[in-house]
Amino acid sequence: MGVEKNIVVLELGSSSIRAMIGQKKPDGSLQILGFEKESAPDSIHKGVVYNIDKTIQAIAAVIKRIEERQKVFVNKVYVGVTGQSLRTIGNTVKRQLDVKVAISDEIIDSLRDENRLQPYPNAEILDFVTQEYRVGNHLTMDPVGIMADHIEGCFKNIVARKVLCDNVRRCLEGAKLEPLDIFISPLLLAGYLLSDPEKRSGCALVDFGAETTTVIIYEKNILRHLAVIPLGGDNITTDIASTLHIEHEEAENLKRTHGSAYTEEANMPEAQTINISNDRRVEEKRILNIVEARQQEILYNVWEQIKNYSDRLLSGVIFTGGAANMRQLETAFVRYHHFDKVKTRMMPATAEYTTNLRLDPQTNTLATLVAMLRRGDDECTSERPIQPDLFEPAGKEEPTITGLSAAKEGGVVMQNKAGTEEIPAAEKQPTETPEEKPEEPKKPSKPKGPGAFSRMGKWFKDLAADLVEEK
Repeated sequence: MGVEKNIVVLELGSSSIRAMIGQKKPDGSLQILGFEKESAPDSIHKGVVYNIDKTIQAIAAVIKRIEERQKVFVNKVYVGVTGQSLRTIGNTVKRQLDVKVAISDEIIDSLRDENRLQPYPNAEILDFVTQEYRVGNHLTMDPVGIMADHIEGCFKNIVARKVLCDNVRRCLEGAKLEPLDIFISPLLLAGYLLSDPEKRSGCALVDFGAETTTVIIYEKNILRHLAVIPLGGDNITTDIASTLHIEHEEAENLKRTHGSAYTEEANMPEAQTINISNDRRVEEKRILNIVEARQQEILYNVWEQIKNYSDRLLSGVIFTGGAANMRQLETAFVRYHHFDKVKTRMMPATAEYTTNLRLDPQTNTLATLVAMLRRGDDECTSERPIQPDLFEPAGKEEPTITGLSAAKEGGVVMQNKAGTEEIPAAEKQPTETPEEKPEEPKKPSKPKGPGAFSRMGKWFKDLAADLVEEK
C-alpha cells in the first residue's frame, strides 16, 4: 500500500515567490493544504534572480510560514522557473551514412546526443523537443526500421541564460532546501490547462503575467514554439502612475476598476471624471486611453509570435494568467488582429484536487503551482533535526546531586555543569556557630487584681533581693 506524501512546490515568478504544499494520497488524489506568497520586486525581475541574498530571504520567509501553519519541517522542494530569456530555438542535426541501412535506435540516440551539445552564446539547453525526422524525402516521427543512407533530426531546444538555473540552485542552497527537480513552468502550465485534443488540433496558450507574457504553441500534440515577452500587467500600472503622478497602488486600483483593453468610440465616456489623490480629478477617458495603448502593444507582440501558426491553430488562442482578467481583452485581440478563435481559461473545468483554501477558479492564478504538485512524487518534509545545546559539552552527562558525596576526605566536592571540583582541606571555610548567651533570670511578676496594694510591699522586698543577688 502507498503512503501519503507532503509535496512542497516553489515558483519563482516574474516578480514574486510563491509556495504551495499539498498532500498526495495513495490513490493519486491531491489535497492542497496551504499557499504562501512573497513579493520580491527588488530581487526578481521578469523571472530572473538579480539579488541572491534577498531572494534567499524571500524563499525562507514563505517556507517558514508554511512550516508554522502546517506544523511540518520542509527540507526539499520542487521548483518552477521562467524568465524573459526562456525561448525555443530550432536545430537540425544531419547524418550521412556510408551505405543504406535500417535506421536503428542507436542512430537516433546519436542525433539526440549531438543536439544536446549544440552551443549557444551565454545560454544553455534546459530541455528539447523532437519535431520530426526527415528520412530521404519523407517526414516521420518514428524513423526506426526505415532503410536510408541519410537522416535529419529536427529539434526545438528550450534555452535560457546560463545563470538562470545556477542562481536558483544557489538560492535554494542558501535557504537550506534540496531541489528535487527544476521544472520549466510554462510547459507544466500548458500541460495542465490544455487538453490533448486542443494540442493535437493546434492551439496557442498566452499567459499574461505581471512583468512577462508567455506564448506557447502546440500542433499535432508537439511543442512548436515558446517565447517570453518582457511586457505584462505591471507595465500598464506603471504607465498610469507615471502619467497621472500617483502611487503604484492607486494606479493598480484605477486599472482594475476603470481599465479596459478595448472601448468602442461610441461608448467612450466624454466628460465623466474620477477622483484621484491630492484632491484632483481626471477624466475616465484619459485612463482608458493609457490602458488601451499599452495593452495594444502587448497584444501586438503576442500576435507576432502566433501569426506564422495562425492557420494551423484549429483550437484557437487561450488566454490565462492574472493580467488576463482585463476587461474586453478578447474583444481587443479580435478587433486588432481579426482572429476570432479566442477564449480565456483560468483553471480546468473539473479541478483534480480538494482544498479548504478559498481558490476562485475565475480569478486565481495558481494553476502553475497545482500543476507542479501533480508532477511531484517524493516526500518533501521530515522531522525537524534536534539542535545541540551550545552550552552543553558533547558526550558528557550532567552529574546528579545524589551521585556525589557531600564530603570527601581532605576536601569538599563542589558540583557544577562542567563536572565536579575538589577543594583542598586547607581552603575549607570554618563553620561559624552562634555564641551562646546566658539565660536571663525571670523577673517576679507585678501583682495584679484584687488585693494588689496589700501585696505591694512584699513585691518590693522580693525585687530588692533579686537585685542584690545579681550584683
